Amino acid sequence: GGDMAGEAERRELTEKDTKLVADKLGGGLNRAFAHYDGNKDGRIDSAEVGQHLADAGVGNWFTCGMWADGVIGALDADEDSTIPGAEFQAAMKG
Repeated sequence: GGDMAGEAERRELTEKDTKLVADKLGGGLNRAFAHYDGNKDGRIDSAEVGQHLADAGVGNWFTCGMWADGVIGALDADEDSTIPGAEFQAAMKG
């Protein structure tokens, strides 16, 4: 398919993301979501996803935007370019 990320990249993303949530955000998905929902609108947008990925050590300043767009593309069920809390939690649980 046209997926940006292959299996190895997805695994890396999941491992780094899980470690970030466990080590720095107390392990709670609600807490992680609230931390990155900077404008408190109940949704995480591309910039907020980018911050989350940067904190998790995924990508670099050049590729972070592409990673963020890929994550939103993969998780955005209602296609509004954001990830609401329910979609975020479902994705994080695998």
